[in-house]
Formats: sequence, structure tokens, C-alpha cells
Amino acid sequence: MPFQPTLFAIRGLPGSGKSSVGARLGTAVAADDYFMDNDGIYRFDPSKLSAAHADCQQRAQRCLALGSDVAVCNTFSQRWELEPYIRIASAVYRYPVPARLVVIDLYDGGLTDADLAVRNLHGVPEVGINRMRLRWEHDWKSGNPNPPQW
Repeated sequence: MPFQPTLFAIRGLPGSGKSSVGARLGTAVAADDYFMDNDGIYRFDPSKLSAAHADCQQRAQRCLALGSDVAVCNTFSQRWELEPYIRIASAVYRYPVPARLVVIDLYDGGLTDADLAVRNLHGVPEVGINRMRLRWEHDWKSGNPNPPQW
């Protein structure tokens, strides 16, 4: 049987340790990478969030096409956010080799919103973390696969 790369989707609130876990599992990619400038400074622009996620999906596909395991480290608070990666892994995008999909749920890592606000690398404030916590789908498999705007 030929090698089948693994696509790890690591979900969790900001500061829960997604990047640390992802770095141990394969090539780690995240939508947040899009907002890093050449000097290593994070400059988030919400108007470019859609482009950031498209870029992350393309980078994940390229890694898999090269036969590398890839760890996508995004919040993935709801099922619809995971859906593109589910399709990538199942080869719906005409990807040449289907990948194994492993979803790792860190949720909050046992930390409070205040702890997560201090730990996260991108300055997400406690109130933003709390909003994500309130919309978190613990059972993502039974969540709605369609974006809310649909």
C-alpha cells in the first residue's frame, strides 16, 4: 500500500497550544501565517481573512501533494470551518492521493479565558476568546457543514 499522508486539523481556542502540537506532527500551517510580515511581526487584517484561509488550504494541499504530513493549526470552532480540510483529505478537490484526516481538539487546554489571552501569540483579547468559547461546537461531526452566511 502506498504511503498515505496525514492531514492533522488541530482545533482549539487561541493560546491552547495548537502551534506547539502542530510543530511536532508535520509541516505546520495556519491561516495566521498569512498575516506575518517579513520582519516576523503579526499584522492581522480582518478584511483579508478569507484570503488567509484560502492560502492556508493551498499550502496544506501542496504539503500533502509532496507526501508530507501536514498539521493545520486553526481555531476551527465550528464544523463549517473544518469542511474544506475534510474535502481536501477525501480527495474531492481531485487531489491525487487521499489523506488520512485526524482532528485533534485541544479546546481550551484546561485554561481560563484570561490565561489564554496571556498565552496566545496574536494578541486575541479575553473578550474575543470568550466569544469563540461560546460558539464552540464540541461535537463538530454533527455541526452544520455550511458557513453561516449560507
